Amino acid sequence: MSARPTRRRACAGRLAALATVCAATLAAPAAAAPPTGLVVVPRPAGANGLSYFRLGVRPGRSSRAGSIELRNPTRSTVQVRLSAVDGLTLSTLGSGYAPPGSLAHGSTRWVGVGRGLVTLGPRSSTRVPVTVKVPAGEHPGDFLSGVSVEALGQDGQGLSRKGVSIASASRYAIGVEVSVPGPRWPLIRFTGAAIDRQPAGLTFELNATNPGNVVLQGVHGHVLVMRGRQIVLSRAIEAGTFVSGTSISYPVTAFHQFPPEGTSYRISAWLDYRGGVARLDTAVAFGHTAAAVQQHYGHAPPPGAPSSDWWKILGVGLIALYALGTTILLLRRRSREARPAGQT
Repeated sequence: MSARPTRRRACAGRLAALATVCAATLAAPAAAAPPTGLVVVPRPAGANGLSYFRLGVRPGRSSRAGSIELRNPTRSTVQVRLSAVDGLTLSTLGSGYAPPGSLAHGSTRWVGVGRGLVTLGPRSSTRVPVTVKVPAGEHPGDFLSGVSVEALGQDGQGLSRKGVSIASASRYAIGVEVSVPGPRWPLIRFTGAAIDRQPAGLTFELNATNPGNVVLQGVHGHVLVMRGRQIVLSRAIEAGTFVSGTSISYPVTAFHQFPPEGTSYRISAWLDYRGGVARLDTAVAFGHTAAAVQQHYGHAPPPGAPSSDWWKILGVGLIALYALGTTILLLRRRSREARPAGQT
């Protein structure tokens, strides 16, 4: 929920090192600037030392959250775009923010940004106010949104490797956490599970949602996957944040698993949160689509693995045996009927 820089990717790729550099820059915004030259400093209205906006607002009221200070220490003019964006839950638990230009939902519509486009001259600075207006009749709860801050005209730091070209751009996201007074009902629910074949391995996806009105922190748990009596994986779900009104598909990867189509797995999981425990116990099957993807990756079931069509073969065999038995009985009956009376 703090102010954080993120990377917008033009092509898929690993940019962990670049993201680390950007995060280190934000830790001391007044001392250094990222590659774009833009320095972003959140200034909450309350002197609470936070790097994001946190405030309580009653329904039908508006409040000043604070301001965002923009600094341009370079000798060039910089244009900056600011916009309110949705707060999200990362798939592995943790707060994140939607990209700029995405459709606003819920509490994001409450956030007002003083200026959507700012032009900063060389070695200049300015502050952009941020306000929150909660509609009348809004239900109580804790809500997370964000303000996206991005310098326009970035050339993008190019990275070319093995014929793949990757371009990235620096973007800041500053959290806006709004608390509407009233009763709280923390709640997490599992809504099911799925199985998918990814390049890294067989991936089980645990679908969960936070329909309550609390941004839950410290959510943690465990997942167990069985194939018959065999333990495929047993793994902890590390503690993280689950934003209210959001859903996730938590991925758990099992390596060196190349099942035939139709293989069934049993998934048991739990998530412990402040206010309760969510539990999951369900079966998932390795379907045709996932099997085709596995084949595309060049992975086939190990030698000796049962075929996905074993039940079809067994069914055909039983039908053949039934037909043969029926034919033998009919032939015997006809033979008896063809014999003269009294002959045995």
